[in-house]
Amino acid sequence: MENFSEIKKTKIFAEISENDMQAMAYCLKIKFANYNKNDTIVSQGTPAENVYLILKGGAKVENIDSRGDISIITKLKAGGVFGIESSYSGEEEYSEYLIATENSLVMIMNRHRLINPCQNKCKRHDIVVKNLVKLIVERNAELIEKLRLLSKKNTREKVLAYLYRQSSLAGSVYFDIPYNKTELANYLSVDRSALSTVLSKLKEEGIIDFDKKHYHIDINRTDISK
Repeated sequence: MENFSEIKKTKIFAEISENDMQAMAYCLKIKFANYNKNDTIVSQGTPAENVYLILKGGAKVENIDSRGDISIITKLKAGGVFGIESSYSGEEEYSEYLIATENSLVMIMNRHRLINPCQNKCKRHDIVVKNLVKLIVERNAELIEKLRLLSKKNTREKVLAYLYRQSSLAGSVYFDIPYNKTELANYLSVDRSALSTVLSKLKEEGIIDFDKKHYHIDINRTDISK
């Protein structure tokens, strides 16, 4: 099957053989689409008819409020999925934008066919549904963690909590984050100039060091907000 090597790497289809994937292609109305960097893959407010699986490249999920303020929800790497929450919640429209952060290959699947077992009630479809539920649980955990960050009292606490979390996930005091300064400000819902001031201050204090998206944090400092 076309692009099966990339499909096999994803959590949704990890246990599905190429023959089974071929059989599911028609059932799920699978399509493939290429997007250039900064292309809008999905627009906020459009009918929620599909689930999008990033096979190559990457994308970011954004929300734009009535004032035009942008909030980054998350970034998706290859294997990331967009639209599964809408599928299970029954939302009729997407509430966020999905925008390519680099040249990307995306697999598009009909959301109704994906979450509802086919008439044959095949085992392979049951496996996919179980995998989707696991992904939703993981996504909810990510959203809970973000809410915890946003509940911090000020920009300094938000930044330290975020960087400590990224260090913990990386298992190292040296780590990369997926956001540049503008994106990180949007993700943490803080002013960009305030973020830059806090980062510079933390660097002067020796708590962190950074070069673009690469960071080092001194986790032995007692003033780090965990």
